[in-house]
Amino acid sequence: MIGKVLKGGYQIVEKIKDGSVGTVWRCLNGRNHIFALKQISDRNAAVPRKVKQFRNEAYLTAKLNHRHIIKVYEYVGVKPQPFFVMEYFDSENLKYAMWYEPTRVYSHEFYILRQIAEALSYIHSLGIIHRDLKPENVLVAANSDCRLIDFSLSQTAWDRFWPWNRRTEGTPLYMAPEQIRGEKCDARTDVYAFGATMFELLTKRPPFIATTEAAVLKKHISEPVPSMRSIVRTVSNELDMLVQKMLAKKPGDRFQDMTSIIYELSKWEKKDTQIRIKQVEPAKSSSAPDKRSIQ
Repeated sequence: MIGKVLKGGYQIVEKIKDGSVGTVWRCLNGRNHIFALKQISDRNAAVPRKVKQFRNEAYLTAKLNHRHIIKVYEYVGVKPQPFFVMEYFDSENLKYAMWYEPTRVYSHEFYILRQIAEALSYIHSLGIIHRDLKPENVLVAANSDCRLIDFSLSQTAWDRFWPWNRRTEGTPLYMAPEQIRGEKCDARTDVYAFGATMFELLTKRPPFIATTEAAVLKKHISEPVPSMRSIVRTVSNELDMLVQKMLAKKPGDRFQDMTSIIYELSKWEKKDTQIRIKQVEPAKSSSAPDKRSIQ
């Protein structure tokens, strides 16, 4: 693919990453402007539902206009592998950055979290829920600026009206109980995933871990959320309770929207840097995941 020119004059320069949906490439247009290009895989291109989902992701994201959400400029429905064109954001995903580019993250945790929260608050105001928030779907630049990506599982208010759109989809480590059960999701479902992401950012491990996906899902539904203080002893009670509320089993017991969370994060972001660093000091016993699995 390197050097190949696709429809629209986009020349493939470099592979950025392979994902479950397809491949993201760095490319140039006819004016030598840099873009990212997401192309559906051969396997998914053969499944009409996957192609529709891919197209819907492009069209939905193209309608969004927020500084912390990746911009989509164009969908090209060429066969056999359609693609869409996005802004090129020089970055690493948050999961990778936590372990292998820590200067992007360490002492900037609450700045990063606030950016994610603001992006979620924006899409919620439009009646959209993300449904797959996780560290891998947040891009972090060298200066800690962020972009929320991958709206492939997102739903609008209209989508959620139809019962057949309530299939169980998502990433087990971050799924809310109602999402696991295939029930109706709303903004509070993203609040739960945000809490799981925040838990991992501050402790370097997800709230629930197990040897199988089924076991992880069962823990989300039935097991109490572990205290972050049991993993990182310097985390304060106040911060621990904040995340516990996001991860409540019942949606009604969580924060009801991202506005309240943004307010709480802004307070933590303003605290003395040394205090923030001490409270989110990584656990010494943590073991880094394989680079290949999170790039």
